[in-house]
Amino acid sequence: MLLINTPPLLADDADVVAALPPAVSMRDELGEHLRPLSAANSCQIALLYGTDSARPLAAIVPLDAKAPERLSSLDRFLRSSKGSGVPDKRLTSSQRTRLGHMLRALDGRIEGASHFEIAHALFGPRFIVAEEWQDSPFRYTTLRLVRDGHRMIAGGYRQLLRFRRREA
Repeated sequence: MLLINTPPLLADDADVVAALPPAVSMRDELGEHLRPLSAANSCQIALLYGTDSARPLAAIVPLDAKAPERLSSLDRFLRSSKGSGVPDKRLTSSQRTRLGHMLRALDGRIEGASHFEIAHALFGPRFIVAEEWQDSPFRYTTLRLVRDGHRMIAGGYRQLLRFRRREA
């Protein structure tokens, strides 16, 4: 996150100085780089050369493909510096379960197991009946798990590390 002093044009009498968290500091030709000590506020902050952290600050957000991630990071920084709760962006329990099933299904398929055998191992014999297999929702779920597992291997796992955008 790039910070500068608030320009006079944008200055407001109500401006408050953001309390920067305790951080490890390093200087270079750009300015001062801060890495907060708290795990709750793990964003990297750069005070550009000539910026006085005792005066009101403004953030520079480039309008590029990563702008949504940067704005989200700025929002988390502001919330944590005010003591507000920061939204939890981790995977939900059902997402973790699905990822586990996906990896198990793909491992089984790579080892030569049929989709029926994979479904039997994942969901149990009580739900997987050979006579109903062709129309079973578990069949379609198993096919999707194997397909999505292949996508993960092909690089889709990187999506887990990226910012989640809301679909418009």
